[in-house]
Amino acid sequence: MQSTVELLAIDNSEYFDAETRRYYDTVTWLAEVMPGNMRTPFEYTYYGGELYAQDGSAMGRIFDDSIEGAKSLPLYERRRREIEKGEYLDMLAMMKGDKPNTIVVESDFPLELMDVTEDVGGYNVSRKQTMLRVLAKTPQGTLKMFSQSLDGSNRRGLEAIYEYFGQKPAPGELLGQRIFVELDSSSQELIIDNLTNVYDRSLHAQYGGEWNAGRASGVDRNTYDFVCGQQDLIKAYLAITKSFTGGFRDYSLAAAIKDRFLCKKLVESTEYVEAGVVAHTMAVDEMYRAGNAAQARGEVFSGCGASVSRDYNSKSAEAQLDGSGYGNQANKSLSDSETLVWKDGVCRVDNCPTRPGKTKVAQCSVCRCCQLWFDKGRDPAKLYKGMKRIQKESFTTTFVNKKETKIKKINP
Repeated sequence: MQSTVELLAIDNSEYFDAETRRYYDTVTWLAEVMPGNMRTPFEYTYYGGELYAQDGSAMGRIFDDSIEGAKSLPLYERRRREIEKGEYLDMLAMMKGDKPNTIVVESDFPLELMDVTEDVGGYNVSRKQTMLRVLAKTPQGTLKMFSQSLDGSNRRGLEAIYEYFGQKPAPGELLGQRIFVELDSSSQELIIDNLTNVYDRSLHAQYGGEWNAGRASGVDRNTYDFVCGQQDLIKAYLAITKSFTGGFRDYSLAAAIKDRFLCKKLVESTEYVEAGVVAHTMAVDEMYRAGNAAQARGEVFSGCGASVSRDYNSKSAEAQLDGSGYGNQANKSLSDSETLVWKDGVCRVDNCPTRPGKTKVAQCSVCRCCQLWFDKGRDPAKLYKGMKRIQKESFTTTFVNKKETKIKKINP
C-alpha cells in the first residue's frame, strides 16, 4: 500500500491542500507583522528527491513560482529569490547526504532599503529584520526549519554568528553566504537559541542593556505561538475570505490581533466553535472595529512579502502584493477577486452618510456609495472627514463643512 507521501509524489506539481497552505500563510504573515520576536518551526518530508511541506506542496514548485512572480518586482527582490532557490538546492544536497546535516542562513534586510522611509513588499523599514534560518536534517530523514526574526540587522551582531562557527563573511549581502556544519541532534535543537543569544550579546557589548532577538524592550513572547492561539479571529477571517488580497479584511485581522498582542483591549481569545454564529459575529465585529481604528492611526502591517496599508497616497497594496506568493488573486481588488453580495448592514466607513442606520453593504461591510469611491482609488473616509451630513440622496450626498459652513456636493 502506498504512503501519503508516495501518492503525493505521483504528481507533485499539482496537488496540495489549499486551505492548509492558506492557514499557514496567514499565521506566518501575522506573526511577522506583530511587534515582537518571531520563531516559526516547520518540518518537511523528503521523498523521491523532493521536499514536501505540510500542505503537500512540492517545495521546488514553490521556489520556481516565486521566481516567476518576481519578474515585475524590483531587482533586489528578483536577486534574493534567485539566491533562495540556491538555498533550496543546498537543502536537497543535504538531504541526499552530499552536504553537512545543518545549514545556517542569515536572510539580512536588503541593503537597497536601508534608507527607505515607507514599508514596501513586506519589509518593515523601522524594524529592519533579519530572518535567521536553521535547516536541519533529522535522524528520521525529515528536514526541520526554524526561522527566527532578529531586529535591526546589526552587521556586527550578524557577523558574530559567523564567528561562532569560526568563519568570516565577505562584505555585502549575507543571504547567499550560507554556513554548513555537522551537528548531533541535541545540538541541532539548541542552535537557534544559541545563535539568537550570540546576536543579543553582541548588541549588549555595543550598546549595553538587555536584548531579546534584537529588541531592547517590548513584549517577550513568541509572536507565532501567540497568533496561533487566536483561533476565533483566524477562523472567522478564513470563513469570510477566499484569498489574501491586501484589502480591508486582511488589514483588520492584523489590527485586531495586534491589539490583543499589545493588550490594548480587554479581550481574551475565545474558543471558536464550528457553526457558532455568536462567536463568529463577535470575531468579525472585533476585526472591523480594530481595522477602522488602525486606519485612523495610519498604521501599516508588513511581513512575508506583503505590506498592507489603508493610505491611498502610498504604494498600493495590490502593487506590492504582485508576485508575493499569495496566489493568483493577490493583485486584484475585492470587487475583482470576489463577487459582491449585498445585504442589510452598517457601513464601516467613518462618517458615511448612511451611518448609523442600516443600508446595503457587501462582504467587507462597505455600502454601494463608498464602494464606488474605493473603485476609483480614493478613500471615502478622508473625503467625509470633518463634514456633517445634512441630507441624504441615493448616490449624491450633501454635506456642510463645519469650518466654512458652505454647502458641498460629493458625487462619485
